Amino acid sequence: MKRAGKLMPGIITADNMRLAFLKTIRGKRHTHGVVEFEQDLDSNLRCLAEELRTCSRTWGPYRRFTIFDPKERIISVAPLGDRVAHHALMNVCEPFFENYQIFDSYASRKGRGQFAALDRAKRFCRKNRWFLKLDIRKYFDSISRDVLKKLLYRRFKDGCVLQNFEQIIDSYEPDSGCGVPIGNLTSQYFANHYLAVLDHFVKEQLRVACYVRYMDDFVLWHDDVNFLKQAAGTLENFLADELRLSIKPPFLNRCDHGMGCVKIHVDF
Repeated sequence: MKRAGKLMPGIITADNMRLAFLKTIRGKRHTHGVVEFEQDLDSNLRCLAEELRTCSRTWGPYRRFTIFDPKERIISVAPLGDRVAHHALMNVCEPFFENYQIFDSYASRKGRGQFAALDRAKRFCRKNRWFLKLDIRKYFDSISRDVLKKLLYRRFKDGCVLQNFEQIIDSYEPDSGCGVPIGNLTSQYFANHYLAVLDHFVKEQLRVACYVRYMDDFVLWHDDVNFLKQAAGTLENFLADELRLSIKPPFLNRCDHGMGCVKIHVDF
């Protein structure tokens, strides 16, 4: 796989930095921080670009708050300058993350989303007798930073981009060794890329034709229930060994019972 290099010159152009700023402030134009940043916009963007070029930015600290929709989550919001820098990086790096995604990955991707994932799931339910639903336990908090960095090094070779990525990763609770913050634009791409390894294993090694992943929720469909039982154990081992993740108890059921109903008892 050819790694992406020579990306930083495109990241720090004036046009890209201004685009990153406009994306960051969408819907927040009149907040105090934005107004203050915009008073000397060109100078602030040049400074930010230089920090990216020299890998000298001090990332953070994060502002944290809790939401309860649909379940309790701690959201970590980076400072405005960090968020502009995240957009500047991803404006250029996004295609190289996208190229590794399979067709049936639906989170944090243009032209995908929840509704497209649900439509695809309905189609697979009509074609198969059984489905197996799996979910990563505390996914964002469980991502191994060491594994994530290795995966990024396999995809990129621009040393400055990689150093900025590492600094962003390490800026969040650096003593834990695990986790990326929910709320960072970069976290969405990192987390999606992390589980793309699983996607390729499911499609290329298990040869599962009917499969959908929406971030850390993923479903396999098949006519043979024994195949899915075996796949559950195989995937549990793969996630633990390769990505240092654990899954919640598998949800196995007949497609004609509906994906939202209470699961029937099936011995694994």
